[in-house]
Amino acid sequence: MSDATVVDFESWQAPDLTQPKEKALDAAAIAALRQSAYDEGFAQGVKDGEAQGLALTQDRADQFLALLQGIDQPLVAMDAHLAREVAHLAALVGAELARCEITADSEVLYRHVQRISEALPALQHPPKIFLHPQDRLMVAEHIAALPDGHPAKDWALHDEPSLGRGDCRLQGRDSQLTAELTVMAKDIVTKALKAPTE
Repeated sequence: MSDATVVDFESWQAPDLTQPKEKALDAAAIAALRQSAYDEGFAQGVKDGEAQGLALTQDRADQFLALLQGIDQPLVAMDAHLAREVAHLAALVGAELARCEITADSEVLYRHVQRISEALPALQHPPKIFLHPQDRLMVAEHIAALPDGHPAKDWALHDEPSLGRGDCRLQGRDSQLTAELTVMAKDIVTKALKAPTE
């Protein structure tokens, strides 16, 4: 046999049984060992619980933030709707204020009707003018006080009880123009709301 094939080995020996035994643990040592194991397990449980609690809290916080990000969209839409409604309400109030101002003075009412008649093409003059009965009386009195030959003297004034005070409808030969204060105010607000903001 050659030297190269020798394998290194150790021989087995029986343990020495003559050595003194380890001391048996008394009750205080067992209690201390138990307390130490409990404390170690408790600390690990707290650490694991905190990690799980933090993960759960983070997950809930993420869900809540996602909910908050979407919650303002209805409010934005509601704000825009509310702004439109307030603007329309302001238009109605403005129309009523204008109606009170226009119908309180025959000169103002006449000028109002005159401005509206200027919107008709010249070929449509003199127009038939339909007014609320009280407005027709005021305009007729004002026109009667105008000098002879004034173009308003050719206006044909008619009662139209369905029209509100301050409203009027002008009828030319081929065209008609209705000027209701409420509608005019709403149109102004609608155009203003559609105008691009700068």
